Amino acid sequence: MSSASYSTKFLVSASPQAVYKAVTSDIDSWWTEMANDVCNVGDRLIVRFEKTTSWVMTLSEAIPHRSVIWEVVEANHDLEVLARRDEWEGTTIVWTIREDEGGSRITFVHKGLSPALDCFEICASGWTYFLGSLKSYLETGRGRPFRKASADARPE
Repeated sequence: MSSASYSTKFLVSASPQAVYKAVTSDIDSWWTEMANDVCNVGDRLIVRFEKTTSWVMTLSEAIPHRSVIWEVVEANHDLEVLARRDEWEGTTIVWTIREDEGGSRITFVHKGLSPALDCFEICASGWTYFLGSLKSYLETGRGRPFRKASADARPE
């Protein structure tokens, strides 16, 4: 099995300032409504799904309009199909933002989220959905975050 981490690059018609704000202050607008802001190095990002799925991350780097790094320090991916619910623990999520003609190029890498993990397919599908939600949020002002009272907001 490959040890490659999940990564993708995509363009958005939004400024680097808007992208940076979306991944620090507006996480609840595109990922899950049950998330807080993380603006300063050392801040803790807590994201929740359903009743008990949650991740806690520390903001370890925040270079305005250029990059954001979240270090996953606690994980509870509460799905019956997963033998281990803490596979994200110790992984790192890296956002790199570069100005591009007409907007921004986003490079997203979830270091440690590799095909060797039981949750890889579920998580890769989830990231595809929520990064699409981020793109929609940045370009239209409307994302598709997981909603507290709505199971239909989850990726398929």
